[in-house]
Amino acid sequence: MRLTSAPNRANQGFTLVELLIAGTVAAIIIGCICEVYFAIAGDWERQQGESDALIAVSMSCDRLGEYITQSMGVQVSTRFTTNDTLAVNLPLDKAYGIYVPTWSDGIVQTRSGQWVVFYLSDTTGSFTRNGDILWAGSLNTTTSIVTPDFSWSLYAVGGPGRITPLRSIRFDVTAGDGLSRVLVTAESVYKIKTTQKTLNQTATFCLRN
Repeated sequence: MRLTSAPNRANQGFTLVELLIAGTVAAIIIGCICEVYFAIAGDWERQQGESDALIAVSMSCDRLGEYITQSMGVQVSTRFTTNDTLAVNLPLDKAYGIYVPTWSDGIVQTRSGQWVVFYLSDTTGSFTRNGDILWAGSLNTTTSIVTPDFSWSLYAVGGPGRITPLRSIRFDVTAGDGLSRVLVTAESVYKIKTTQKTLNQTATFCLRN
């Protein structure tokens, strides 16, 4: 009688059913990993976009407030949208970077100085163009020409720097109790995948001079 040995399972490889099961398990694992990855990436994109937008609007309001509170007068005008341009009349005299009154004509008084205009433009800073960058420019009161100040920065300390994006900015002036007030409304946008989100910030500043 001839004896035959049992087939060696190790030499037969995987069956089709085993390959299908392994492929299904691998697909489920990969799908879960991808889902977690895209969730993390989406959350990071949201946080980064929201952070950039918040920095843009908050720094714009804070920086503008430094000028508005020290100005002697303000004028609001419209270029592309309602009240999107602000001109401030800064005092003539400075001490340690701060506008101050001075002794003039026998009295201590704050003297009128340069007019500075704040507006949104593109990278050129042109007053006739719209954009998402906050600019400051010097106003020639004789010709009404605004010359962009390329050295001006949103950073009070440090080198030149501009923050984007700002979709819009609006200035509203009110008066009461003998004080003029400027309401600044800055708006920025950011995207989460294909959805566009809007972030607004408002701040009110009183003229001290």
